[in-house]
Amino acid sequence: MADVIEPTLRRDNPDRAFLHELLSAQASNVALDMNPALTSLRATLLAGSEEALSIRFTASAHSVQGNGVVSGGTLASMLDLAMALALLAKLPHGRTCATISLTVDMIEPGYVGDFIADARVKRLGGRVSFVEADLYDETGTRRVASATAPFAVFDVRG
Repeated sequence: MADVIEPTLRRDNPDRAFLHELLSAQASNVALDMNPALTSLRATLLAGSEEALSIRFTASAHSVQGNGVVSGGTLASMLDLAMALALLAKLPHGRTCATISLTVDMIEPGYVGDFIADARVKRLGGRVSFVEADLYDETGTRRVASATAPFAVFDVRG
């Protein structure tokens, strides 16, 4: 009697799967409430492809420092999240990623309200990928910050 080999289903990152659904449907203006970090920043997919994503974030009054500007940590979180999502949009089923390190350049002060992050994968690797992003004010004309980061790429575990 031959052994029966059960097919194994490869786990997937649900955020990656959701992004792929949105991009294949060419969806826009969709709330990205997949996790508490994205929800707290009211992340919204404005447009996207496998090449780049545009995401709107909202900085609330709770993110302001004593000098009246949005904290650098909040702006860095927006950039990191946008880059992670841009990379997830390029990864195949069963793969996921994590930030290795993050370099952020603060260019102009950011104020309470909406920001637009444009993120793109510069190099897609099997174990390490390189991603960059720019963060603009709500008009999309004034660049507030930019970031680059290497990301570890690995199989979803569990």
